[in-house]
Amino acid sequence: MRDSNSSASALTLPPAARVIGAGLGFTEGPAALNTGEVGVVSINRGRVYAVDLQGAGAREVAETGGGPNCLAIGTEGEIWVTQNGATAMASKSALSQPPSIQRIDDGVVSTVLHTGVSAPSDCVLGPDGRLWFTDPASHGTSAANASGALRVLDPETSNVCTLLEGLQFPNGLCFAREPGHLYVAETVRGVVRRYRFDGAQCQWDGWEAEVPGGTPDGIALDSQGWLWVAGGTGDNVVAFDPAGKVRHELSFGHGVLVTSVCFAGERLETLVVTVAKGGSVIALPAIHPGQPLPVTCLDEIVDSAKEVRVP
Repeated sequence: MRDSNSSASALTLPPAARVIGAGLGFTEGPAALNTGEVGVVSINRGRVYAVDLQGAGAREVAETGGGPNCLAIGTEGEIWVTQNGATAMASKSALSQPPSIQRIDDGVVSTVLHTGVSAPSDCVLGPDGRLWFTDPASHGTSAANASGALRVLDPETSNVCTLLEGLQFPNGLCFAREPGHLYVAETVRGVVRRYRFDGAQCQWDGWEAEVPGGTPDGIALDSQGWLWVAGGTGDNVVAFDPAGKVRHELSFGHGVLVTSVCFAGERLETLVVTVAKGGSVIALPAIHPGQPLPVTCLDEIVDSAKEVRVP
C-alpha cells in the first residue's frame, strides 16, 4: 500500500475488465473466499468486505478497527488479517487497534498477535501451515525506511520468527512454484526479489524484477509461474515470467493507485485487482488460472520449517 496525492486522477478499465465493487474506501489485500466471493480490506474504514464476482455488490464481513491491510484464507475458512494499526492512514473506525495480526471466524474478530510487530502489511498462508507476513517499520515511502522485516507466525503456538530484516518497505509476498522459494516486494527499493527458504533462513537467490513506471505492492502467482505485480503509483499491473521478463501489462488510468491482485472464482480464472481510486475492486479474465493457495507443492520444506521456533 502506498498513498497517492494526484489531483488529476482518472480510472480507465483495460479490455474485458469490470468494476465489481466501488465506494469501499481504500481497498487493498484481496483474497478468494470459500464462499466464492473475493474478500478485500478497507484500510481507512477498518473493515473487511466480501465482494460478489458477478457484480451483485459487497457485504461487510467484519469491522476490525484500525487499518486492516491484507487477507489470507486458512484451510478451515478462517480469515487472517494483517493489521497496521492505522499507521498507514487515519481510520474512520471507532475501534482502536494496535499493529497486530487478527483472525476472523464467522464474523468474530480476535487478536492473535499484538507484540513484536511494527506495521504489518501483506500476508499469505505458507506450505508449512504458518502465516508469513511482511512488516515494514512504517508505511512511509522514504528511502530511509529500510528496517522492515519478513516474519512468520505459527498459528498453533503463537510463536513468531523473523527471517529477513533490513528490507525497504516489504510489501506483497507469495510462494513460488519452485520448492523452497518465495517472492517479496520492496516498495521503496522498487523491486520484487525471490528468496530461497531452507527451513532455517531466507537468502536472496539473485532473481529481481522492477515494475516499469511503478512501485511494487501486492503480488500473486499464476499456474504457469507468471508473477502478477500491482504497480502502485504506476497505476498498472505487470506480469513477469519465471525468467523475470515482462510478459503482460495492464493500465488502469492515471493517479488511481493500484494496490494489489489475487485470483478468484471456482477455477481461479478471474484476476481481481484492488484500486484505491473510488474504493474499487475490478475483475477480468485471467490469462492463466491462478496458483491455488495455500501452495502445497513445497512438501520438502514443510517438516524443516515447522522445526524453526525462533522467538
